[in-house]
Amino acid sequence: MHYTIGLPPKRHGGSVQYASDLMHEQARQGHNVYALICGDTLFRATECRFKKSHKVRDIKVIKLTNPTTPTLLYGVKTPASQFRDVKVNLRNIQEFIRKNDIKIFHIHTFMGLPQAIVRSLKDMNIKIIYTTHDFYGICPKNNLIDYNGNLCSGPKSTNCAICCHSSMSDYALRLCNSSLYHWSKWLRLPKKKLISTIHKPTDTPQFIPTNEIIKNYAILIEYYQSYFNLVDYFHFNSKQTESIFRQFLPNIKGHSVPVTTAKIIDRRKKLILNECLTFGFIGSLSEYKGFPILKSVIKELYHDGLKNIKIKVYGTAEIGIDIDIPSIEYCGLYKYDNLSDILYHLDGIIVPSKWHETFSLITLEALSHGIPAIVSDTVGAKEIIKEIDSKFIINNRESLKNKLKDILQSPAQLEKFNDKLLLMNFNFSIKDHTQKILDIYKLNN
Repeated sequence: MHYTIGLPPKRHGGSVQYASDLMHEQARQGHNVYALICGDTLFRATECRFKKSHKVRDIKVIKLTNPTTPTLLYGVKTPASQFRDVKVNLRNIQEFIRKNDIKIFHIHTFMGLPQAIVRSLKDMNIKIIYTTHDFYGICPKNNLIDYNGNLCSGPKSTNCAICCHSSMSDYALRLCNSSLYHWSKWLRLPKKKLISTIHKPTDTPQFIPTNEIIKNYAILIEYYQSYFNLVDYFHFNSKQTESIFRQFLPNIKGHSVPVTTAKIIDRRKKLILNECLTFGFIGSLSEYKGFPILKSVIKELYHDGLKNIKIKVYGTAEIGIDIDIPSIEYCGLYKYDNLSDILYHLDGIIVPSKWHETFSLITLEALSHGIPAIVSDTVGAKEIIKEIDSKFIINNRESLKNKLKDILQSPAQLEKFNDKLLLMNFNFSIKDHTQKILDIYKLNN
């Protein structure tokens, strides 16, 4: 049984797609697979239990009623809502586990999942596996970026209270996680317009938390520490992620296996450069994703006279030309089925993440199409880039600027990257990956 916040198309994102594809491949290989997903959060049930829902091809879907509130990327404003006393029907859950002879419980996120359930399964000698898609449980906001926009040194109750001060209320989060919200958001169509993504800083004084608030965050930190202690084996999705987790949880067992998805297959082609080099940025415009850094670099290059570059931004609702710098075009949301067409019209992608991005599936997607990738040294997928050309790994804003300037003056290095990429052994199939995960299940049995 896998626990994930939800399944496509209602839920989206790399971790959701990965969990879904892994389950389908396990089922295809003859395993009996259940998907436990977070039920509706807006209209809570009286108790937390397993409720049979439906089937998605060969996966049996079970809904978890009365879950705790998933905080997504918004942070935890009210810690007590995460460790609230949820009435869990353990008899219902244990009977389901026994009846269906479930031996492995694979967790893809703690969000929405009351700890009492995992503790109960642990008592039944069910093996608990955890895949590290983000840093939730270590960081309430998932990304280990502090309130000053810098990399965080780890969870501290006072700092977490300040960092999450402006986060959504529990009720707002429940609304964002509800079925009503997920279906209605597709009705809000973006309009093409000139866009500015510069946000002027405010002079709002720093929030000073009370002792009671600090105490609640201390309880939350301890709650998730005890949660991690229930895990038998960690599947780290990159060596970088393993290193960071071990800083905070030095005694855990596990090893790293890079993730993939079913649609990442070998589509590598010879790169044919455009006269004006076009790079893609695919993701949110958030500071932790590094977009503000990229934008400032492109703006400087433009004003320095280097105008033979264009940035196409995908994955956000905005559509139009950036009002501050015409080299940046916002192309709106995209459907996964259109991703190949998007990538083949690019000369490269840029992943300038500020946070310790645990892997970066979009980097692997680009490489699978033969498209060069410039990534920051905080991106887990840098290990793959290192095998091709370590000069495409940047470590700060200045190195990003220098790298892009260098490429604009000598575009042939993109072709050399592509040549090396075409020659490398590309083995990221979901079939082979699934076998590695099944091997993890067998460890210490």
